[in-house]
Amino acid sequence: MTLSDVERRGAEQGSDPRGVDGGSDPRNTAELLVETLTRQGVEVVFLNPGTDTAPVQEAIARLGADGRPVPRVVLCPHEAVALAAAHAYYAVTGRPQVVMVHVDVGTQNLGSMLHNAFRSEIAVLILAGRTPVTAYGEQAGGRDTPVHWHQDVPDQAGIVRSYVKWTGDVASAATLPRQIGRALQVARAGTPGPVYLTMGREVLMEPLTEPVDLPAVDRYGPPAPPAANPDALERAAQLLVDSRNPLITTTRVGRDPDAVPAMVRLADLLGAPVVDRRERVNFPSSHPSYVTDPRTSTALLRDADVVLVVDSDVPWIPNRAAPSDSAVVVQIDADPVKATTPGWSFPVDVPIQADPTTALVQLVDAVERRLRQDGAAERTRRPSPAPAPRPDAGSSRPVAADSPMRPETFVAILDEVLREDDVVVEEVTTNSEVLRNGLRRDIPGTHFQSGGSGLGWALGAAVGVKLAAPGSRVVALVGDGSFLFSQPTPALWVAHHERTPVLVVVLRNGGYAASRRPVFALFPDGASAASGEVVGTRFTDGPDFTQVAAACHAHAEQVSDPAEVRAALQRGLDAVAGGRSAVVVVDVSSPWL
Repeated sequence: MTLSDVERRGAEQGSDPRGVDGGSDPRNTAELLVETLTRQGVEVVFLNPGTDTAPVQEAIARLGADGRPVPRVVLCPHEAVALAAAHAYYAVTGRPQVVMVHVDVGTQNLGSMLHNAFRSEIAVLILAGRTPVTAYGEQAGGRDTPVHWHQDVPDQAGIVRSYVKWTGDVASAATLPRQIGRALQVARAGTPGPVYLTMGREVLMEPLTEPVDLPAVDRYGPPAPPAANPDALERAAQLLVDSRNPLITTTRVGRDPDAVPAMVRLADLLGAPVVDRRERVNFPSSHPSYVTDPRTSTALLRDADVVLVVDSDVPWIPNRAAPSDSAVVVQIDADPVKATTPGWSFPVDVPIQADPTTALVQLVDAVERRLRQDGAAERTRRPSPAPAPRPDAGSSRPVAADSPMRPETFVAILDEVLREDDVVVEEVTTNSEVLRNGLRRDIPGTHFQSGGSGLGWALGAAVGVKLAAPGSRVVALVGDGSFLFSQPTPALWVAHHERTPVLVVVLRNGGYAASRRPVFALFPDGASAASGEVVGTRFTDGPDFTQVAAACHAHAEQVSDPAEVRAALQRGLDAVAGGRSAVVVVDVSSPWL
């Protein structure tokens, strides 16, 4: 159950010493926590339970039995799945999420998913238990099992401090509502990110003898997004209008769907090509200004006299391609200096700190104004290779008879099968470029990457997308290495248990291509290159992924013949339409394996 709109509006009108619906007072701190989360609009708690979460579990049960609104609890048998799902839920909705784990060990199990949430700027509140401090019966909830000594560590929050914006500990019921409000405010404000709050079992079980004041929710909202400095914006607009070879590059500006029309309008006004790493749908891939070929991107970057970098953490790889020393670099970013990345040293001539969408709209207005003054509606677009024509979905075009199947062949078939509004969750590592070149994504919110480098995100993320957008058809694309990292048994079980069916497509090339490639590149004359083999990178006699999927109640099949791929994908989608997840394993080749 969640707050209705009427209940939420009532909760936001002001301070309320009672429960969210004006009913009885919470009986203990745990119930106060649940009611506070509900007042804050939290719809889902992604839970991996332990001995320390018992008071919260009981509070949810008791409040629910009383007919009070409580968040939906999504049981996640592994913490990484919980955080990946919460990450994706926030990416779809823009609403901060809550993950609950147990003490230090549960915190550690968040692992690389916390790295992803931090790098992708995901607003998520991580609630972690803290081992009890009493052991001799002084308070209810004290230590009663050996693990309570094992989990007593000097600095639990230190586990995550490099990857969160804020940490805190709930000391009492009196401070809890404001601490929760503050945590969610910090998570959403400025550059969003994870926050971490610990709670001891004794505190959660502490009875409430007096009503607790619940502060107004809207007094803990995030600040309005900042606009661009007018002088810097006018300088950027003039540089772009005067440019002969402007170039726009981005990574994730499409996380705000309203930014995409502004990006399109700006590219049209300037006649500028757009180079996109496509962590989200930042720019329609069917637009003539969208550049997919990496060689073309490299040439355009080197020839550009003005480069506009919009919401990008890594705008280019300097030892592969970079703007010329004479090029002017303009940057629009909520965090232009990237202080959390110590080695970030890209040269920028005009850094503009602002909300990217707000600044883009301002920049479009400024560019339009200057072009009107010059008597031009828009600039002539620079010629760039047009995208290859793609057949409509369902085409009977013959497929290439390559064996083993090239990833390009698979992507061409996939592009025909998927609808334009299907939501793609992508983690195919060395095949990302192939996917970006061949899979059309034009509608904002239909393509998601993790935004970090922690593999094992896509399966949990697909469940999170489906929870957030139950009417969408969700397709996760993963490599076989990513599938193994993804905690597939817990993730697929959650999809089954929560009735959130997704299609998972595994591109199986038999190893870690991403780990082989640098060995060959760094040691071209080495022993590995001479033998054609790299130690520790092949999945010899790897697991049968279809059996893993079947054990979790999913439809499963494996294909290697290109002629069978379309039908296999359709069977998987039919299973999803019938309420059952599906895993389709596709054998593909790799130049590095």
